[in-house]
Amino acid sequence: MAGIYEGIRTLLLPVFSLPLSWFYDWTGSYVLAIFLLTLIIRLLLLPVSIKQQKNSAKQTRLNAKVNRIRQKYANNQQKAQQEIQALYQREGFGAANMGCMPMMIQMIVMIGLYGVMYKPLSSVLRFSDEKIIAIKAVMKTALDAAAKNNKRGSVDMAEIGILKNFGDYSAEIKDAIGAEALQELADFSEKFTFLGLDLSVTPDKGNFDAYWIVPILACLTAALSSVYMYLKQRKQNPEMAKNPAMGCMSFMSPAMSLIFTFMFPTGVGVYWIISNIIAFVQQVGLTIFYSPKKVIAQQMVDETVVRRSKENTTKLRVENEKK
Repeated sequence: MAGIYEGIRTLLLPVFSLPLSWFYDWTGSYVLAIFLLTLIIRLLLLPVSIKQQKNSAKQTRLNAKVNRIRQKYANNQQKAQQEIQALYQREGFGAANMGCMPMMIQMIVMIGLYGVMYKPLSSVLRFSDEKIIAIKAVMKTALDAAAKNNKRGSVDMAEIGILKNFGDYSAEIKDAIGAEALQELADFSEKFTFLGLDLSVTPDKGNFDAYWIVPILACLTAALSSVYMYLKQRKQNPEMAKNPAMGCMSFMSPAMSLIFTFMFPTGVGVYWIISNIIAFVQQVGLTIFYSPKKVIAQQMVDETVVRRSKENTTKLRVENEKK
């Protein structure tokens, strides 16, 4: 599993890092660059979201027929499932399209974005591997020397960790990569913040401080989307209210957001907040422009056109056969 994760992250790193670097150069703000990148990705995935919305409307239309089948075969669940699948097949509806594929796409995108955020030096500043290796070598040498004197513990040597700790070794790093690159690193470090918080710092769940604002906002923004979707689905399908599991699944996202943002650097949590807000706005927009009533009405019109076309074709064939 770890190999698959690393493979996806390595594959998507150049795909996301180049536009992120462009947005940072353009705006001069790392958080704004993340916002623009997330917005572009959401727009690219918009057709998938629209398809979900249409499938949801189609499922709403079929709910009455599905419920009648379940009532008719209440004592034979196997037969009920067979009839429901036959109904879906006749109507051209795939229940699997409701969430599996879009969720998989979003997970793959998330893995790619996490990889970019954990490697700000190579993905945003576009530092070469040689420069990054040189910085790590300088820091490791200094750390080994400090460890012998028991003056300092370990330091995260990942790129995001380097960004947090490089200031202690500025003189040595300057000799290794040059004054211009060091200044570029220092400038980026000053902008690698959100509401004054260092994005490379991981919130400490055992110590309440200002960094807790990120997990809290991640939880609240996830709850905003989850509650909205839950209420919308419940309105479309009142039967859902009778299934407690559906409600639990809807409210699991805020809890998971809260837990995970305590496990990753603040920068990842900020991405989560931005993504949740954009997702909520997108959901509201899709509900307005692709409401179930509008989608169902259009589906009925399309079906009528197809049916009449078939009827006309059959009529013409019959007339030709009589001739």
